[in-house]
Amino acid sequence: MIKMERTCGSLRCDVIQNGKKIGRMDGVNVTQWFLKNKYRYTGTFSRFLSNKPEDNYTGARIDIIFNDKKIVVKDAEIEWIKNTTKNGTFHAAGIESLH
Repeated sequence: MIKMERTCGSLRCDVIQNGKKIGRMDGVNVTQWFLKNKYRYTGTFSRFLSNKPEDNYTGARIDIIFNDKKIVVKDAEIEWIKNTTKNGTFHAAGIESLH
């Protein structure tokens, strides 16, 4: 049984890799799914702007900070990024609170 639990979105999020801010994501949405007795986290973004172009690639492992909601999407892996518009999708290991 697949059950969608929650969704969360933010207009602008910070992107962290290895403890350093490498850029930002605009238009981020994340969904929490319950599937086969486990929670799954998937998301989309409308634009990923990195400080260095080499940080912006498919397969990158990052943390996404929702500053307005005080949550962190931990260990997110970018599944794909469209080269022209920089939009794409990701899946993550979990979501944690900043409090």
